[in-house]
Amino acid sequence: MNEEMRALQKNVTWELVLLPHGKKTVGCRWIYTVKLKANGSIERYKARLVAKGYTQRYEIDY
Repeated sequence: MNEEMRALQKNVTWELVLLPHGKKTVGCRWIYTVKLKANGSIERYKARLVAKGYTQRYEIDY
């Protein structure tokens, strides 16, 4: 997770802004994956942060 957060900050993926009055934030969650080599052994562990886009409403939140 720390590696993913560093990459997001390094790439300037987002910027922090004040939330407009009457608006809700879009939540997020961590997705964890184990990457395997061809022989089935563990190559690395991977984490990524994804937005819960299903909480948005058309023409209201975007």
